Amino acid sequence: MSRPLRDVREDVHIHASYAEVRALIVTPQQWHPASFDEVNGGDEAVSFRLLLPLRSEVARLRRSGNADPVTLEYSGGEAGNVRALNWAINAEAPREVHLLAELIYEPAGGPLGWALEEVVHRPARRQALRDALWRLKLLAEGRD
Repeated sequence: MSRPLRDVREDVHIHASYAEVRALIVTPQQWHPASFDEVNGGDEAVSFRLLLPLRSEVARLRRSGNADPVTLEYSGGEAGNVRALNWAINAEAPREVHLLAELIYEPAGGPLGWALEEVVHRPARRQALRDALWRLKLLAEGRD
């Protein structure tokens, strides 16, 4: 029996155009932080291994058919703990973008799974997402 899914969300304000930010999102090989390993991505699919304390989680996700230009949704990770990675790009001005990232996952099980989730894994996932957004921001703004 599977456990209820959880998520972590982080956002950042980027001084770059919508097109520049979107182009970077679909090429995570350029900006992923050290907590993401074996990263491959493109417009239609993304895969990575998220390195957490005491474990790693593999994600093999495909882009949904959503035609909304503001969101990029990657899902279908039924085989791994990471189930989806979603991006919402809100262009606030020609060179100002608000970017929201959401990682949806199934937490670890077992006798200590809930404790490790709250104390170790969830904070590590949140920090990994923050690091990813910060690296993407620096690259988009030409500061990396």
